[in-house]
Amino acid sequence: MASTSEKGHAKNIANAQLLCTHISQLGATYNPSNPQLSLANLQALYNAAFTQQETVNNLVAPYSVAVDNREVIFNPLNKTLTKLQKAYKATEGVTQVELEDFKTIARKLKGERKSKVPTTTDPVSQQTIHSTAQLSYDQRTNSMDLLIAQLQNTPNYNPNETEFKVATLQDLKAKMLTATQNVGNTFVPLNTARSNRNDILYTNTNNLVDTFNKAKDYAATILDTNSLQYKAIARVSLRKVS
Repeated sequence: MASTSEKGHAKNIANAQLLCTHISQLGATYNPSNPQLSLANLQALYNAAFTQQETVNNLVAPYSVAVDNREVIFNPLNKTLTKLQKAYKATEGVTQVELEDFKTIARKLKGERKSKVPTTTDPVSQQTIHSTAQLSYDQRTNSMDLLIAQLQNTPNYNPNETEFKVATLQDLKAKMLTATQNVGNTFVPLNTARSNRNDILYTNTNNLVDTFNKAKDYAATILDTNSLQYKAIARVSLRKVS
């Protein structure tokens, strides 16, 4: 489901198009001295925002797929570790100290309970959230490496079950690493596209929201505030989204 912020961006772009349509109906009456408020410039600004939003939309899917694929790899780990610990404990000659070392690594590998991720499309906030998550998954992958090393250095660890073999766990570690890298690789272009989109909509000197709201102000100076044309334009809302 799209976040409230993403819906807000799309709404601003749609309303910009609507405002252009209303202004075009005014014909020669709409003649601002500020070139930034000209219909041609408004249309160009809308086109740029629409194109950039399409870029964001096209990059969301691969990022979402990468995140989902990573969860498919990481989510079963807790169950796997519970069974693996029993297999390790059942290994001939494993000491209590070795078992405690295994448990310590396993706790790190499980990671902390995932808290609800804040809903935001602010590129700076997104980068912070992403970096924190990436670090967590990188640390868990490193813990898997440590766990494998402990198993390799346990003389009698040689289970018959394929799921507990070192080679199987090494393959899992490789998948964990690849899945995390894929999330990072798809996040960077998406975050850049969001930043570019937000610049056009909200932060550039002549950004879309400010410029179109100025156009509305100008329309109020040339139209009767009781006219249907003015009321239609006044109802078009463009607001900055955090």
